[in-house]
Amino acid sequence: MSKSNRLEWSRQIAALNERIKGFQANPSKEQLEAAIDELRAYAEAARAGGIEIPPRFIAN
Repeated sequence: MSKSNRLEWSRQIAALNERIKGFQANPSKEQLEAAIDELRAYAEAARAGGIEIPPRFIAN
């Protein structure tokens, strides 16, 4: 995994964690939808090859 891929992966994880924290702090429908949208964007980027996920974080 290249340095730029690690950086992008870290950025995606940080954004995802912030959305989840936002929902936990303010459990509203809007926060839930924002967290779900962030999860979907992360999953789509991973599926499309836009980000490389370290093998130790992939569940089989």
